[in-house]
Amino acid sequence: MSKKVVIVGGVAGGASAAARLRRLDEQAEIIMLERGEYISYANCGLPYYISNVITDRKKLLVQTPEAMKKVFNIDVRVNNEVTAINPDKKEVEVLDHNGKVYRESYDYLILSPGAAPVRPPIPGIDADNVFTVRSVPDVDVLKEFIEKTQAKKGSSCWRWLYRFRNGGKYPSIGYQNNNN
Repeated sequence: MSKKVVIVGGVAGGASAAARLRRLDEQAEIIMLERGEYISYANCGLPYYISNVITDRKKLLVQTPEAMKKVFNIDVRVNNEVTAINPDKKEVEVLDHNGKVYRESYDYLILSPGAAPVRPPIPGIDADNVFTVRSVPDVDVLKEFIEKTQAKKGSSCWRWLYRFRNGGKYPSIGYQNNNN
């Protein structure tokens, strides 16, 4: 009898665990549940995409659910959020992209749910022009803001990107509004 492994989360931890597990056990049933849309992307490429060093958004996407199925025979379910774990029954409760709740049993459970960015309690942190960059949807929001507001080089956002692209040190945390 083959074992069933449910992995909560994708991206670096979950996708790596799934691929490694497949290499170790070709018979295991592996299910990866990712609450977001993407299971694997180039995290370190995100600032390069914002600053247009990487111009093709698709180049950020490293692996797709379809490729994981084809190459590793892993059942990847994006937009499926684990909302509860019942260790006594060895089940997880999942909210799918259609709003339906279902249960998925497991023999083994791997938790790799990721994290949320830290937003320190400083004045201005909740302003409309303050962003965190951790995921592809984060950079989509930031790029849309830049395009919508027509942020120009010289603004604090572009100054940070310039420093990043040119190997400069990270700027100190602070709020600047140059109205550029």
